[in-house]
Amino acid sequence: MYDDFLEALKDNHFEEIPVDARTFVEGEDFLGQPGLSDIQYDIVEAMSQIYRKEDLIEFMGEEEGSQYYDKYTKNEIILQLGKGSGKDFTSTVACSYIVYKLLCLKDPAKYFGKPSGDAIDLINVAINAQQAKNVFFKGFKTKIEKSPWFAGKFYAKADSIEFNKSITVYSGHSERESHEGLNLLLAVLD
Repeated sequence: MYDDFLEALKDNHFEEIPVDARTFVEGEDFLGQPGLSDIQYDIVEAMSQIYRKEDLIEFMGEEEGSQYYDKYTKNEIILQLGKGSGKDFTSTVACSYIVYKLLCLKDPAKYFGKPSGDAIDLINVAINAQQAKNVFFKGFKTKIEKSPWFAGKFYAKADSIEFNKSITVYSGHSERESHEGLNLLLAVLD
């Protein structure tokens, strides 16, 4: 009984314990997509590692959580891959996974030390408006719309998708400067 009391006092930031990347990508309750290559899964994990070390240890155990944190926690990722390598596809998966991981939190903004309910923004910036809409954003939007897990948790607009908990994913391009002032967690420069 005392252990239950201590567990209740523990600062639990999660509404739902997130699934691993492979389950998220391939699982019918999530994206229901074909599996990725090992390299693509590593890219998705590195792009989407947003959790604190202590939370990863709580989910995965001391050794695995520490190793995961050390391997995948990055400030910047540069992909230099050839045409047809799946850069856009992998980026849309990683962005989807970040949004999922944010929505698993009770209050994403508070988790990152911001005021409760503050905006969290993610953006893909392409070279021009046509590429912005037809490559990354189209693939991202399709993944979200077809996923049972995201049903009822978003509102799609022409160049953005607003999710619950003040999370927004934007489709941007370099011909426009209206993205100044966003509260960015992720920026993909295509």
